[in-house]
Amino acid sequence: MGAELATAGVIGLLKVTTNRTRPSGTSNNSFPSDHSSQAFSSATLSNRNLNVIQMPVGVRLPLQVGNIVIATGVAWARVEAGAHYPSDVLAGAAIGHFISAFIYDDFVGLPEQKRWDLYASPTKGGAMFEVPFGF
Repeated sequence: MGAELATAGVIGLLKVTTNRTRPSGTSNNSFPSDHSSQAFSSATLSNRNLNVIQMPVGVRLPLQVGNIVIATGVAWARVEAGAHYPSDVLAGAAIGHFISAFIYDDFVGLPEQKRWDLYASPTKGGAMFEVPFGF
């Protein structure tokens, strides 16, 4: 959710700053495409989550490809509708992907599952060591 809100904020700021007229001439907020940025933001977050869910690779890959195909379809539909230029949707897709990947990887990313670990804690008169393990 935070990644999608950050993406929307950046896109909104760029729309006001660039003031690009849409191909249809209906408004001056064509660049970048909000629809494509949100579609690629969602696809990126979904694909990152699919990477940490235990499932067969034969299931994960088609789902991830499907996410990208759907996001690409959303972006291309904006061009076909005359609402955006191709550069608008490409920029929106790149911004949506970059911001969501950055936020997920640096702030939200789930830790990798460890088979074992080692912890040391000071105690009165010495130290305590813990070795948790998973199977």
